[in-house]
Amino acid sequence: MKSKELHRRFIKAGYKFDHAEGSHYFYTKDGQLTEPIPYHGAKEMFQPLANKLIKKYGV
Repeated sequence: MKSKELHRRFIKAGYKFDHAEGSHYFYTKDGQLTEPIPYHGAKEMFQPLANKLIKKYGV
């Protein structure tokens, strides 16, 4: 999965962009701040990390 695709899934699931620190984005939903999510555009994301984030945040 590409990094950009995962970030689109967060937006579609109702998460709002909060802030960025370098190449890591943070999203909020219902007052909850996500852990840092790496953003590297069209580069492939480390699949176990992507799976963990999808499962944890339900995206």
